[in-house]
Amino acid sequence: MSATGGDPLPEPPGERPLPLPRSAWIRLAAAVGLALVAIALFPRARGDRPPLASLALIGAVIAGVTTVALYTIVRKNLRLPSRVAASFALAFVLIALVKFLLAPLGLYEVNAMKALDDYLGTVADPVGASITAGTVFGLYALVYWIVYRVVGPRGVRSRVRVRKRTLVLGLVVLGLVGLSGAWLIALAVLVAPGQYLEFVFASGAGVVVAAALAIAATLIGSAFKALERRPQVVPEVGAIVSLFWLGLGFLALYHVLWIVYVLVLGSIWPLRTVTPK
Repeated sequence: MSATGGDPLPEPPGERPLPLPRSAWIRLAAAVGLALVAIALFPRARGDRPPLASLALIGAVIAGVTTVALYTIVRKNLRLPSRVAASFALAFVLIALVKFLLAPLGLYEVNAMKALDDYLGTVADPVGASITAGTVFGLYALVYWIVYRVVGPRGVRSRVRVRKRTLVLGLVVLGLVGLSGAWLIALAVLVAPGQYLEFVFASGAGVVVAAALAIAATLIGSAFKALERRPQVVPEVGAIVSLFWLGLGFLALYHVLWIVYVLVLGSIWPLRTVTPK
């Protein structure tokens, strides 16, 4: 019963992510297929670096097909407001353009003047590309999680909290790594992602990359903030949790596609590398 003796309080809605129907997975698979076709077919030109037109075409196709799938899933399957879906989709358009247009453009621009150091691989080989993608994805995921924690609906933020045991385990592992000297290996492994980020942000496109990512984070934050301000427009709390995991999944998808993309580019326009003595 309520404190005033009226009707009993309603049970809080469940916080489990909503399962996506088969149609959503089909749309997503079609978008990934079109993105891979664009990566495989479009980058064809002569010269020592990919032309802007090719990068722009690929970036536009990937951003278009993936964000259309994202928007329709948010609207039709999660049944969230069009404003939320539009903010989320536009944020991922910017992220896709950064990953598949601005970042490769900056990488090749700086690489024309400075070679990549090849310690345990560079972004030009599968190992280095995978390490770089995993590290950069971790940075994206961290910022995304922070935005969600800061502005997301208070009633569901606990679903993605860091558990104390996980935090303690992480500190113990870091301590063992530091004591064992394995941090030297970790630093060597992180050379590839470190150089990639250095080249991208040192290029002429670096300021645009930073601005685009800041706007994307703001748009994602505004989408979650809108759900907190107007909880009556949310059919189920599970839809908000699903939106969080959907966005995280798309970030992971972009980085997997990026591995394929950078390897294709590197096979056509090899990056300049040097092995330190």
